[in-house]
Amino acid sequence: MKDLKIYFCGICGISMSALAKLCAHFGAKVSGSDDNQNADFNELTLCGIECSIGANKQKIDECDIFVYTIAVGAQNSAVAYAKSKNKQVFERAEFLGEIEKHFIHAIAISGTHGKTTTTAMLGNIFAIAGKKPTVHLGGESINFNGNLLLGDKDYFITEACEFNKSLLHLYPETAVITNIECDHMDTYKNLTQIQETFDTFATQTTKNVIINGDLIDKNIFKDTQKLVTFGLKENNDFYAKNIKQHLGKFEFDVYKNNTTLVHISLNVLGEHNVLNALACVVVSSLYNIKFDDIVAGIEGYSGVKRRLSLLTSKDGIKVYHDYAHHPTEIKTTLKTLKLLKPQKIIAIFQPHTYSRTKALMQEFSSCFSDADYLYILPTYPARESYILGGDAQDLFYNINGKVDCTYCTNQITLEYELSKQLQKGDILVWLGAGDIVDYANDYVQKLLSNK
Repeated sequence: MKDLKIYFCGICGISMSALAKLCAHFGAKVSGSDDNQNADFNELTLCGIECSIGANKQKIDECDIFVYTIAVGAQNSAVAYAKSKNKQVFERAEFLGEIEKHFIHAIAISGTHGKTTTTAMLGNIFAIAGKKPTVHLGGESINFNGNLLLGDKDYFITEACEFNKSLLHLYPETAVITNIECDHMDTYKNLTQIQETFDTFATQTTKNVIINGDLIDKNIFKDTQKLVTFGLKENNDFYAKNIKQHLGKFEFDVYKNNTTLVHISLNVLGEHNVLNALACVVVSSLYNIKFDDIVAGIEGYSGVKRRLSLLTSKDGIKVYHDYAHHPTEIKTTLKTLKLLKPQKIIAIFQPHTYSRTKALMQEFSSCFSDADYLYILPTYPARESYILGGDAQDLFYNINGKVDCTYCTNQITLEYELSKQLQKGDILVWLGAGDIVDYANDYVQKLLSNK
């Protein structure tokens, strides 16, 4: 990789910016472009990576490798230009597979939910154990202060996303599959196709496949010899017992073969993190990490931004943001917040893509039951054009009557509604994977400046 010239098109994407910094760290000459100047753009510039708004043809002419994100698309004019110049062109997921080859031990975390948290938690364990891992995230770890932990070339820990079958570009030594559900229905026709993709991924994994035995049927995998299971049920290889919680934070014992291995007290909210932590225990033990380091790594894990992040607490009102954009994630987040015993939970949700909303409409219409009031914002389309029957208004019509809710077309209307609704003791939670985080941060700034 040393002295290679690599150009990233869409460099400010959460995964792309991490890859750009990783390549620069290992000696590549990195440049790139994006359509928007944001915090990632400025950070990359401070790292010495030359970035531009819009494609820089001179830099493309000079590069050896051209990497683009699927958000940019293969039909983008910069991608076409790079191909016309006979550059090595990779989509982001393909390039991640190339990066993986530079490491001795590759560990990939996959699943419909929990990838970022589990990757960050596992990275924290390996770092505390002195393994000097390189960790590539699809989010911002509070412990790492970013989406990348730079280490040596022994251990590479990364997320493996099933969207567009991206994970099939990876051939890790060890894979984790946290759970498998219907999602990304713009890529898959049904659950069977999703399961087949994870089976192929498991087949490509060279040594260990760690799965949630409570939620995943072993029978979907052709090669069961690699499987190690974890969960809350005692028929798993590793399982949790004696689970207790106080105000949303859980503690538990980890068992293997009816033997207690370790006791863990989580520093982050939610019972779902018991399962994420169990996955980390399994992987860490397979790499002979001491239990003291495993406990320290998990109990010292502070979370990932936009995963049940407390944005502020003012006048007795707590404001959270969570990345939840799938019905299971939403239900889990609201269930967790209820453990904090608020007077009311006021939820704001921005649907993410029309295809997901349409395909999972029935699940969306029943996942907000723990919210006392719900506000729905217009759909964040991401890469999609409008799809009939998958709009935020369609979601509102399906939910209205099951949960008290209002459809808000803009931020001004929403803030006016919140000013009438919120009271001391309430929790306000912003839910979604789109630009709702900008609305949330803007609202918090106004809340804090309002004396």
